[in-house]
Amino acid sequence: GALADGNALPRRLVTWMWGNGCRLEHFTPKTEGVDYALTPELAPLAAVKSDCTILSNFKNYVAGRRGHHDGMSGHWAATPFIQLDPMGAPYASKMGGMTVDQIAADMIGGTTYHKSLQIGVSKRFEGNQGPTLLTMSHRGSDTPLPMERDPQKLYDLLFMSFMPNNPDPKEPDAAQRSAALDAVMQDVQRLKKRVGKVDSSRLDAHLDSLFQLQKQLLQIPPSCDLPPKPGPLDYNMDGSEPLDEINDVMAELVKLAFSCDMTRVISFMFTGASGGQWFHELPPSAFPEYPEAMGNDYSHSDQHSISHINLPYAQAFIHKSVIVSVSNLAVLIKKLKDTVEGDSTLLDNSVIYAASDVAEGWIHSEVDFPIIIAGNAGGRLKTGVGHYRSALNESLSTIGLACLKAVADSPDDIQSWGADQGSYLGKTSTPCPAIWAG
Repeated sequence: GALADGNALPRRLVTWMWGNGCRLEHFTPKTEGVDYALTPELAPLAAVKSDCTILSNFKNYVAGRRGHHDGMSGHWAATPFIQLDPMGAPYASKMGGMTVDQIAADMIGGTTYHKSLQIGVSKRFEGNQGPTLLTMSHRGSDTPLPMERDPQKLYDLLFMSFMPNNPDPKEPDAAQRSAALDAVMQDVQRLKKRVGKVDSSRLDAHLDSLFQLQKQLLQIPPSCDLPPKPGPLDYNMDGSEPLDEINDVMAELVKLAFSCDMTRVISFMFTGASGGQWFHELPPSAFPEYPEAMGNDYSHSDQHSISHINLPYAQAFIHKSVIVSVSNLAVLIKKLKDTVEGDSTLLDNSVIYAASDVAEGWIHSEVDFPIIIAGNAGGRLKTGVGHYRSALNESLSTIGLACLKAVADSPDDIQSWGADQGSYLGKTSTPCPAIWAG
């Protein structure tokens, strides 16, 4: 696909997660191929089913030490985590290397206003077990990138320096402002020839900031209208969070950020690994088939703790919480699908890699993760796959590599990703054959 000016449409990557797994019996389709029936936990994808591929029976080969930490490392870094002193917590680790979104950002984020964005929805996340569970996005082992969980702050980050081209001929538009900056930069370059080393490096820093400013001025296409700022969305009076409402605004901002080409890479943590999120949408009345629910209201309880209670009502609660999570993923997919770009859509030119940090929360299983791939990155990923079940426990790493090759300027720009350490094997040079179109 191409824009009216003939330029190729940008490709984009979203990594998206919900915490604490699924109930595989309610998530995994019973049959393979394109005609599979949507299971209860996939039912929210009905309107976008043809845009999604379900991958099952993939294995995390960097796993074997600590459930949620393994899962975060396997999906997003394909690299074994580094254990830390827990200092009183049950466990602690940091990511073993750069995450998939940041590798993508280095490849395709260089020309956009924001190289990448890190977004979260629930503010009830695990903050005491080291950086691995804290965020999906890491520049390296010691550089976790914080996630913005306040829609108003994300709006400000995106639009407070927004400068659409001004039709008033008396007002300088972005192109004129940029041209003025060009002249300033030429002056600085001339000045550099006449000053010493220290001053020269100061001027370099000044040039860098001018270059950034110029990039920002030129970034916003005139067709990108400034949306109204969202109202405050924080905890409800009862301490619960309006997760659906926050997610809806965040998904809208993702759509706008992509439409305006303000970024091409986003990590999106709906709920966190081992996180303490509440699902106030699931009071006892949502479980009439479980009379024990009436004396045991889980709707204002830590979902991670409930995931480890292997009793029918607790696991029914987990099952319905997965439906809430997948419904929120479907909101983002639908917004991108409904946004026309050139002769295609935002979704057509993107890939969303959505997954959870464990397969089933109650046992921290690390084979057969719930995985949903949406979009085809401008034709680089296969469509019409439906449900693919790996007969040989293929590595999670192959999925991340396929996504990276799909969004790179040229697929050959990246030949492998991940890392091995001892018996923990994350490195791969095979893009997942089930989705990679080549």
